Amino acid sequence: MSARPLVLAALLAGLGGCVVGPDYQRPASDAPGAWRDAPTTATTTVPDRWWTLFGDEELDRHVQATLAANQDLAAALARYDRSRALLGVARADEFPDVSLDPVYARARTSGTVANRLPQLETTLWRVPVDVAYEVDLWGRVRRSVEAAGADVQGGADTIAAMRLSLTAATVSNYLSLRSTDRDIDVLASTVRLREDALRLAERRAQAGVVGDLDVLRARADLTQTRADLADAHRRRGNLEHALAVLEARNAPDFAIAPRAWTPTVPVVPPGLPSTLLERRPDVAADERALAAASARIGIARAAFFPQVRLTASAGVASDDLGELTAADSRAWSIGPSVHLPIFEGGRNRARLQAAQADFEGALANWRQGGIVAFREVQDALADTRWLRERGEALNATVDAATAAARVSRSRYDRGLAGYFEVVDSERQALASRRAAIQNDQQRLLAAVALIKALGGGWSPSASVPRQPLAAAEARP
Repeated sequence: MSARPLVLAALLAGLGGCVVGPDYQRPASDAPGAWRDAPTTATTTVPDRWWTLFGDEELDRHVQATLAANQDLAAALARYDRSRALLGVARADEFPDVSLDPVYARARTSGTVANRLPQLETTLWRVPVDVAYEVDLWGRVRRSVEAAGADVQGGADTIAAMRLSLTAATVSNYLSLRSTDRDIDVLASTVRLREDALRLAERRAQAGVVGDLDVLRARADLTQTRADLADAHRRRGNLEHALAVLEARNAPDFAIAPRAWTPTVPVVPPGLPSTLLERRPDVAADERALAAASARIGIARAAFFPQVRLTASAGVASDDLGELTAADSRAWSIGPSVHLPIFEGGRNRARLQAAQADFEGALANWRQGGIVAFREVQDALADTRWLRERGEALNATVDAATAAARVSRSRYDRGLAGYFEVVDSERQALASRRAAIQNDQQRLLAAVALIKALGGGWSPSASVPRQPLAAAEARP
């Protein structure tokens, strides 16, 4: 074999240092200087297992069950595995394609067609090794690998965002369920008190001490409280069913037993606004999509330039199988092929315009994601502050309303007040207790929303966790 083709191949390969298209740089973000309504004291950082801040071991088990078995997360992991496989496909173009293509052919020419050798029968045995390699003169292959790598990184960030979202949904539903249990306890005890009040009113009416109006009011209060209790049980059931879906369980087979529960509202550190976009996996996924879109502009630009492929073939060929290994049966060929786009009806220009539009759209998505992230954190901080102050006022209201109801009941029992005064004071006491419970629930959900808005303790260097094979082991 002459050395000239090899020298030509080496020169062409050496030209592969040119990469067309923009070199990606992460755009600058306009972060606010400081948060409003931020707490003055807080823990140092949000831990990876941030749900443990609520101090409930049963909650921990439900979160682990969700992360172990949720099917939306399983589907996201499958998409991530697909992106990793496509990265391998892109990297394969960095190497030559080598194939073994053995051929056996038996042919006979027609005797009724003008031939110099009529009715010629031929036999061919070929065993060639073919090699093909695209010289990456303009960086098409390198940009393809760059885009696929960004897709893989974005897929990992998307999984982290989904884990955070599923965890937040599990925690929110569980905390809401336990808050509903508190509401049910209050309503159930109120039903018992109203039943006693109705029996007392009926006895006093029979004795002629009070009129039928007191009995009717006591009965209306009782039935209204029973209706509120039934609605609370309905809401609890829906929350229980939502948790079942998150944990990939069938709702009819899933149950969470009621128990005494005291809420623990953690103080969440918001950190610096300038670092928020680095702590949010969904924003990180948008940024990786932007990097992939930038690389695809380079792929589209490379289509305007000549494409050079080196092809080579070496092997043996003979019309006699017995002579296939003879020295004279050796055959080889080598040479470049060049594809130079001259006229393609504007296809390459349209593809470049589409790639540039994709980049502009990805840039807008990333910027909008940052704006929404800052808004979500600020909303959660405001909710945290004002719900805390509202809770303090509601607790004082509960104390005053409970004392007023106790005084009214005592006055009624001694015949110093009418039943209307009792009804009004007890309704206010019940409403204030339920409002306080609801405010505690909102404070808990605001803490979850703040943690989620801050990224939930995620860091860009975190590896992609896999779901365990035995998901049932994590179920409570």
